[in-house]
This record gives sequence, C-alpha cells and structure tokens, in this order.
Amino acid sequence: MRYIEGSNIMSSVIVDYWQERKSKKLGSSSYRYRRVVERELRPTLGKGEITIPLGNAKGEALAKYRQVHREVEQMLASAWDEVRGISRPKTARELFQETVDRIRALGLNPYRQPTDDDETGDEDETRDWIERSVVADAIAAKYPTDPETDYPMGVSAEDTRLVRMLYTSSPKTPAPTVEDAKKLYLTDRFALNEPGPLARKKDEQRAARAVAYITKALGRVPTVASIRREDARKVQGYIRGEVGSKATVDRYLNDIRAIINHAIAEFDELHGLPNHFTGLPDLAGGRNGGVLPQEEGRPLTDKERRQIRERIQAYARKDDLKLIWRMLEGTGCRLSEVTGLRAADVVTHGEMPYIEVEWHEERRVKTVPSRRRVPLVGDALDAAGEALKLARGARMLFPRYGREGGGNSASGALMRHVRKITDDPKAVTNSLRHNMKDMLRRADVDKHKQDLILGHTLSGVGERYGGPDVRLEVATKAMRQALLG
Repeated sequence: MRYIEGSNIMSSVIVDYWQERKSKKLGSSSYRYRRVVERELRPTLGKGEITIPLGNAKGEALAKYRQVHREVEQMLASAWDEVRGISRPKTARELFQETVDRIRALGLNPYRQPTDDDETGDEDETRDWIERSVVADAIAAKYPTDPETDYPMGVSAEDTRLVRMLYTSSPKTPAPTVEDAKKLYLTDRFALNEPGPLARKKDEQRAARAVAYITKALGRVPTVASIRREDARKVQGYIRGEVGSKATVDRYLNDIRAIINHAIAEFDELHGLPNHFTGLPDLAGGRNGGVLPQEEGRPLTDKERRQIRERIQAYARKDDLKLIWRMLEGTGCRLSEVTGLRAADVVTHGEMPYIEVEWHEERRVKTVPSRRRVPLVGDALDAAGEALKLARGARMLFPRYGREGGGNSASGALMRHVRKITDDPKAVTNSLRHNMKDMLRRADVDKHKQDLILGHTLSGVGERYGGPDVRLEVATKAMRQALLG
C-alpha cells in the first residue's frame, strides 16, 4: 500500500508499504510496515512477508517508518546479493591470509626472515630471492605493458598483494576488526550448534545488525583493540536513538559483548584486552539486558483469554492449533517449546505427568534452565493426551509445526485469532507465560519454584532441588497449588 504524506500535492511524499489498521471495537488506529517478499528471496529470508509495527500515533509511526524502510531495503539488498552469488567484501585480514596461502602453495615461506651473512646464508637468501623474482616476473608477464614505462597494466588486486608480499620478508598480519570478530564468532557458533538454514540466517542477521551499529556509531570499521570505553558508550547511545525499546538496546549490546569476548579469547594478539562494552548500564533494568514485562508483553485479561480460546476452538481449521493453545495456557511454556515437542517427550501416565523440554535436532533450547520437565495438570494434561492420539505415531507431537520455522508459523496462526479479540500490541501469544507467572504468584509459590516451571535462570536456593525427579516433584506440587488450589 502507498500512503501520501503531506497537506497538498506539491509537498506530498509517497510512503510505500504503509498500512493503517483501524479497530472498530476500540475506535483507534495502528500503523505498520508491511511488505511482500519476492518469491526468489523467500528461501533466503525464511519468510514470505515482512511486517513491522510502527506504533499507534501517526507522527511517531512516520518517523519510525524511515528507519525501518532503510533497514528493510538493506536486508533485501543483502539477500539479493546472496541469491545472485555476489560475495560480501573481505576484510584486510582475510585478504592477507589468502595471500599467505597463495605464497605457501608456490612452495615459498611468506615469513622467511633475512639470514645471517655467512656463506650458506647468502646462498639460501639468493636462491629464495631468485625464486620470488621468477614468480613476480611470471605474474607481470600475464598483463600487457605500458609502451612508455614498460610497466604491466591492469594488474589485479590479488596479484598486486601477492607481489608485494613476495618482496616482504616479515609481512605483518592486519589487526582484527569487528568484522573479523563477527565472522569468527559465527563460524565457531555454527560449528558448535549446527543450526538449520533459518536459524543460521537469523543468527547471521542479528550479528550483522549488532556490528553495523558499531560501524555506524563510530563512523569507521574499528579494530577490536582500538575500541575504548568512550566508543562503547557512544555505540550504546547511537543504538538507543535508532530503536524504540530499551530492552532491544540491551539485547544488541549483549550480542556485541559476546562477539567481542569471543574475539578476545580466540585472537592471540587480543588476549588480556578488556571488553569495554562490559558493565554498560542495562537500560531496561534487567541483568544483562533483562526485558521488563511492560516492554514486551502483558498478561491477558480473563475475558481476553476466554474469548481467544473460544475463537480458536471455533475457527481454527486444524485441531493441532487448538491443542497447542491449551497446552500453552496450562503450562506457561514458550511457543517453540510446545511446537518442538517430540511424542517421546510427553508422559501422560503416572503420578506426575509432564513434558520434557529438551534440545534435539528440530529444536534448539534457549538456555540450560530451559531444559526441564514441565508438569501437566488439568486441561493441559487432557490436551497432551489428545495430541498424542492426533500424532498417530509420528515422531513429532505436532508434525505441521515440529520443524525449523514451525514456531513462527504457529505464532502467526495464533496471533491472527488474538488480533480478532484485541489490538493491544502487548497482548501476544507469550502473554500466556505472564498469566502463568501471575497464577503462581497468587498461589504464593516462591520465585525459585516459579523459575523451575517457567525455565528461568536458577540461582542460590533455586539450585538445591537436586535431580530431575525431585525438581519435577517440586514443580508439580507448585503447579497443582496454582491451578487446582
């Protein structure tokens, strides 16, 4: 959709991909950036449409639109480059290493030191000099010569670097930049986790955004060693001016910290270097970028929960979506934790039925505390039993969604029902986790037991609960206390 901004035709500006959404129920409007992804780019981006909320006030939405549009254009341009096989620019360090490898492939030592002035040393040095000169002459012979100077013309950048290094006895490796740090971080991360294509793309985009903020804020691609505390604070301030949420600023800074920490650990010349992004104040008030509930979601009201559930039960085309909502409501799990369940992860018999939230090939678990047994009580137990019957022996409990990207598909399907009931952007599928948190609080369940159920980080007394069976027993008692009274 195109929106014309301005009071008259002479001053109007056409705004593409602008969508106004009017709520008949609330009598208000909200705005978002909505853009269909070209078919050729969908496998690369892992989505068919880009939708980004812009807010409820038109002026603020228009101001935010410009930045959003720039970022989407950059993302699409990068995707097109990938589809067309256009490689991204290499860093000076990468180009240096390529040249070193070329020299070694020629049987020469790129780091050959000058020898002593004894007779044997002179012979070795002369032989090495002749070999290097022969290679350099062969490279020059590939190119036409200037009739006036007799110098070769049009020498490629690759060959220029090679000739220069041939005549350098001790070439110096360029200092690692933040781009080098990012690439090493992703390489090692992928080697450890072996993510699928969509998860890999998500990690690449997230790391690229984090490093791009550094280069934009400082006006250069800095080496890791050159970054000072003043630079780190400048980057934080720049990100704060670019994104609306303080929690989002903290998340980007967490990514930057991880990238820089990894570089300090893995690049020998950086060992012992301080990470000046460590210790910056968390704007959202949480530990290392903790998200405040009011910034990312809120509990659904009892009326909203009832209406959304009734709508899903009445209008969802497939039973699996109905069962997913019931299990979310009755367990407080993350959506990906439910859609990624295998049939073997569901135990509906015995005195303490549960689901096993565990890492496996189809689903990566966020953190160690997220790997847990979540009690099945009341309607969640009934829904899990129905889901097992519906799966009919399939490996995944929800075959339609038990795949890479399946959580996003389920989220989109559920959110379409949520938005029929409320336009509040803070009312989302994840709101059910807030609801479970509130129910546990009302039942006087202490925080450590809440964390056992919800998969939050445990510390101090929360670590005392021992093995998985004991933790399940503690969590089951707490869940029954909250749901059954």
